[in-house]
Amino acid sequence: MEQRTQVKDAVRRCPRELGYHMSLWTTKLVRHFLYTRFGVEYCRERVRQLLHKLGVRLRRLRHRHLKAKPAEQEAFRAELEKRLEEWPEDWELIFVDEATVRRHPTLTTRWCLVDDVPEVPTGDDHTKVQVYGAVAPLTGRTHYHVSPILGQEEFAQFLQHLLAYYPGKHLLVIHDRGEQHKGAPVEAIVHHAGGRLLLTPQPAYSPELNPQERIWKWWRHVVTPNHWFATLREQIEAIRHFFRYLAGVKEQVRQLCGFKNPESFVASL
Repeated sequence: MEQRTQVKDAVRRCPRELGYHMSLWTTKLVRHFLYTRFGVEYCRERVRQLLHKLGVRLRRLRHRHLKAKPAEQEAFRAELEKRLEEWPEDWELIFVDEATVRRHPTLTTRWCLVDDVPEVPTGDDHTKVQVYGAVAPLTGRTHYHVSPILGQEEFAQFLQHLLAYYPGKHLLVIHDRGEQHKGAPVEAIVHHAGGRLLLTPQPAYSPELNPQERIWKWWRHVVTPNHWFATLREQIEAIRHFFRYLAGVKEQVRQLCGFKNPESFVASL
């Protein structure tokens, strides 16, 4: 039991912390660790089975910015959890963020025959568009706006769209600290909303606190990789199709946001 605990503790750390000149645990490296520490020699499949029994799974890591302030992040989570405990029915919680779409396709792995070396066309077209996105984690609703520019006036238009979509409701909109989220056009929309719109910035350098980032990750996984769109218009239509698809899978969106109850949602941030 003690040896299993040591193995579990080891694989939760970077191999470099244990003297290895590698940054990623593989079954081969774990096999070496078991042999040198405990004198146990397993095949790599047996190592995989052992890790599975120990509750270890492969998961994609996420960045933690060195300038992020943990105290501010915890205060943000605590305040959000307090709000959600008695969330009024006439309010909607919305997280917003923006993503840049470029013509150059990203490349990922894909299924192919052993001898195939798939190629994806590309070109010198450096055109890009901005996608303003929003997700309401309590309901699973998503919203978007495509624009050639990233700016305060465009964000103000997006806020106007959200207000129109939720008539009679108050909106708590959480955003990052980008310059497009402040300024006269945005302030004018807030003022014109007459108390229906409350903008709240999330802690600096904390994209993990915004569930819209998970929507972008999903989108980059299924829309943008391994495909050259012949025209910008075709690429924009693919973006619209993705958001139309999201409109029909609201429960899946809620699960992606980590929302089962207020506690689980805050814990997932």
